[in-house]
Amino acid sequence: MKFLITALIISGLTFMVGCESSDTLEPRPVDHTGDAGDIPEMNRALAADLIIDLEGDNPGENILISPLSIQIALQMALNGADENTLDEMLNVLHCPNCNLEKLNRDMKILIEWMSAKSGRPDLTLANLFFYDDQRLRLEEDFSGMLMDSYEAPSVSYNFNDEATVDKINSWVYDHTGEKIDGIIEEIDDYDLAFLINALHFQADWSQGFDPDLTSDDLFSVEGDRDVMVPFVAGDRDFMVSRSGGSVMVDLPFRDSTFSLSLIKSEEPQPMGEWLRQMDLYYLDGLYQNLSRQRAMVRFPKLNLEWEADMVETFENLGMIDAFSEYNANFNKMGEPLIGPVIYINQLKHKSVLEVDEKGAEGAAVTSIGFGTTSLPPSIVYNRPFVIQLRHIPTNTLVFKGIVNNPE
Repeated sequence: MKFLITALIISGLTFMVGCESSDTLEPRPVDHTGDAGDIPEMNRALAADLIIDLEGDNPGENILISPLSIQIALQMALNGADENTLDEMLNVLHCPNCNLEKLNRDMKILIEWMSAKSGRPDLTLANLFFYDDQRLRLEEDFSGMLMDSYEAPSVSYNFNDEATVDKINSWVYDHTGEKIDGIIEEIDDYDLAFLINALHFQADWSQGFDPDLTSDDLFSVEGDRDVMVPFVAGDRDFMVSRSGGSVMVDLPFRDSTFSLSLIKSEEPQPMGEWLRQMDLYYLDGLYQNLSRQRAMVRFPKLNLEWEADMVETFENLGMIDAFSEYNANFNKMGEPLIGPVIYINQLKHKSVLEVDEKGAEGAAVTSIGFGTTSLPPSIVYNRPFVIQLRHIPTNTLVFKGIVNNPE
């Protein structure tokens, strides 16, 4: 018989672009991570692994993940794992032989830093462990850790009651800014628990974009095909970096604690090959080289949705036993009351992203014509590119994606 624990990772991210333009535009390189330890570097390494593997399985498609949401959910699950299951999970998280207590402590500090101390951008994180106490005798040390380190209550529901699905999906809806209406379709006879992280981000641009400058233009998708989409445009000083054949424009949000980076290859090349060049040092170098430059920047308005069960992706990265009904070891989580083995049978991820120029109302036109008699350099994102939403002080990625077709 099979006895399961399901890990659900849900990211609901919304960018609402405002009109204030009072913030100064200064270089914001990668800062020290402080008390968060190795968590931010682990975050970026995991993001790189996931995006490469997902692109390989889904060439030419839009991809959208929240590395932070995935990392938090997996770190919570670590505390229920033991032996080889634990070792494989730590390896995938780029932290072999790490001390779990320190990981929990560092993540708690990072979450507080990014949410409670972030300023005007609104980053909310919510965690919950749903289980059926008639199917799982929950280990108190595990539930206590979830609450102490991740503010994740453990809530018992009757999994035989059809209303439980609606209750869980309602919690998802409420904690993703009403952007994701649910993730569970049904609960079968062998499901024991659902470990859920929900994330929602909302912020205003530091300097908005004039909607009168938005116009339709062609975006070249892979396969020699063009689509007509609306492009947001701005002519002013931007934070720009060029290095190793790539160009980055880093767009800060209002208090400059977070930014959205648009990254493209200077010359067209296959997305998979280019992604493999962009390791941690490559990307950190782009951020370190950011400088203030006047430019005409144009990028497509985005309204993206992405959903996947990522079991196969994590198996490709070397996390095998956690998904095995024979070899998984989650004994530290508790005792299954209907059979001998707890293992992960789903690892679902949903994400939503909206980016536009709403509320800009002329803020972008203040630099037009200043100090030049010729057009400024033009940086146009009219073919596939990468996006990253980061917490600047720690360089932690809240969000990472590939825009292959904004249509």
